Amino acid sequence: MSSTVNAGTSRDERVLVDALRARAARGRLTAEAVVLAQGRFQTPSPWPTGMPRRGNGGASFPNAWRIARRSPDLAYVEGYVIEADGTVTHHAWCTDGHGHALDPTWPDGRARAYAGIGMALPWVAAVQRRTCSRTRFPGVLDTAVQHARDADRVLTYGVPAEALLPLGRDLSAGAPPRPSGARLPDLVA
Repeated sequence: MSSTVNAGTSRDERVLVDALRARAARGRLTAEAVVLAQGRFQTPSPWPTGMPRRGNGGASFPNAWRIARRSPDLAYVEGYVIEADGTVTHHAWCTDGHGHALDPTWPDGRARAYAGIGMALPWVAAVQRRTCSRTRFPGVLDTAVQHARDADRVLTYGVPAEALLPLGRDLSAGAPPRPSGARLPDLVA
């Protein structure tokens, strides 16, 4: 199967993108804008048998990080999900090479659509070291990490091209473009 999972966009995916657009319009530097600009859809998939066990239901970022580091066929993805009740949540999960979202935190079926950015593990580890967030990892796109510890690097410039993993289907939504002449900083510590 190719990285394009499905040619169409589901209703849940459209609702998720609309919610991200509305949130991104509220402020200049938002994680939602970064996901709209660089993210991809992943298809919700059941947790495979034989995979490491799922983690704590309230700790998606460390759970996804732990599973991605232990499973060479999976990537760490951070972004947003829409739950069955319509709630849009900042979340992390794993994705395989075919764009299947494998959620190590929530039970199958809780999230209806996933839109996020696949990130190279060495780059995520460098962000953790630089922001001192290794012990309590709140995610790369966490606003507290970005505003207080990382000088808004990712919110301003996005995830650098060498750290992006193009897994899943392109979001058909745009985001505000980068400021003209903005250069991606060297984010590897």
